[in-house]
Amino acid sequence: MRYLTLGLLDGIITSVSLTSSLLLRSEALGIRDAVSIALVVAAVNALTVFLAEYSHQRSSLRDLEYKLALRSTGKIMRSLVHRRALAGSARSAAYNFAASLAGASFILLPSAISTRLGLIALIAAVAASSAALARSPEEFGEWLLMIGVSAAVGFLVGQIFPIAG
Repeated sequence: MRYLTLGLLDGIITSVSLTSSLLLRSEALGIRDAVSIALVVAAVNALTVFLAEYSHQRSSLRDLEYKLALRSTGKIMRSLVHRRALAGSARSAAYNFAASLAGASFILLPSAISTRLGLIALIAAVAASSAALARSPEEFGEWLLMIGVSAAVGFLVGQIFPIAG
C-alpha cells in the first residue's frame, strides 16, 4: 500500500512541478509530451523504489544470516529467500510504476487538452487522494492540507526552476 500511495502522490507532485510554468502561462502541453513526461516520471519513481526496497531487503537478509550463523558467509544471497526478496522488490516497483503513471497522467492528460482542465485535475487529484487515504473527516482535513501543501510546493518549485517551456 505504501508504494501505491507513494507512486500516486509522487506522480501528481512531480508532474505539477515539471509543468507548472506551462500551466500558468496557459500554454498547451501536447499529448505526446504529456505521455512522455508521465512515463519518465513513473519510470524514475519505480526504479527508485526498486533500489530502495532491494537495498532494505538485502540488509535484512544479511542481518538474518548473521543472527542464524553468527557470521556473514554471503550464502543467503544465493538462496530462495534472496530470490523472493528480489521478486518482492520488483513487485513493489511495478505497483509504484502503475500508481505513479496514474498520478502523473491524471494531471498531464487534461493539461494536454486545456490548461484550465489541468488545474481542475490537480484540485480533483488532491481531493480524491485525500478522500482515499482518510479514515475519518479529521484525517481527510489533515490529508487535504498535507497533499495540498505538497502540490503547492511542487508548483512553486516548478515556477522558480521552470523546466518545460
